[in-house]
Amino acid sequence: MTMNTNQDGVPRWAATAGRRSLAQRVAARGARLFCPSKRPPTDRDSSPTTDSADVRWAVRQRVLREYHTATLAQARRGSEELVRAGFNTGDVPYGYRAQRVEVTPTGRRARWRNRLVMEPVEAATVRMIFVWRGTDRLPTKEIRRRLAASRYPAPLHPETGQPGAWTVEVVRAILRNPKYLGRQVWGRTHHGKLTPRAAWVWSETWVHPPLITVAEFTAANRHQWLAETPPSDGDIPARGA
Repeated sequence: MTMNTNQDGVPRWAATAGRRSLAQRVAARGARLFCPSKRPPTDRDSSPTTDSADVRWAVRQRVLREYHTATLAQARRGSEELVRAGFNTGDVPYGYRAQRVEVTPTGRRARWRNRLVMEPVEAATVRMIFVWRGTDRLPTKEIRRRLAASRYPAPLHPETGQPGAWTVEVVRAILRNPKYLGRQVWGRTHHGKLTPRAAWVWSETWVHPPLITVAEFTAANRHQWLAETPPSDGDIPARGA
């Protein structure tokens, strides 16, 4: 048996005749196959000349970057459209439950989206948290203690769906969430950091039952910068007021 035959003695060109390569199969499905993000090192890396392989590698990297940028832009547009239409993206806030609704965009197949509906017991707890913070001026540690001591229903664990525990971080997340105003909002953070309010995307009108008013939200967040309030509300006090 030679290198040009398989173990049965059949020539390799005959054994593989009519078969398509992986790149051909991927291309037939309308996709493209890219090379790894890093070119493997070679003995010629120290050479000052650039061969055709280096040029092809550079071109592929540029295509990958452009593809990545276009994909991110498309994903952002999709998220903005969902938010403006009033659908929830991300985790469901405490005080609400997700209601699955079927939507059929023009010329596209039906899809399932989430709208927020009020959970009465948790909604009452949210209102109490804002009263304690905005009216009674209690610190978040005291609010957490009261919630745990009075056995208010704790938020459900996002992975298990079982009741979790009240923590200072959970209380702060509730106090800083503008979705309790009845509108959807997206883009408040980027890589874990707050973004300018002008960059946020809001639903045009109320899209789910509000649990608090703008005045209550502002009173509970008076020490936070004004990115925590909707840009269209004219009764928000100026910074430092």
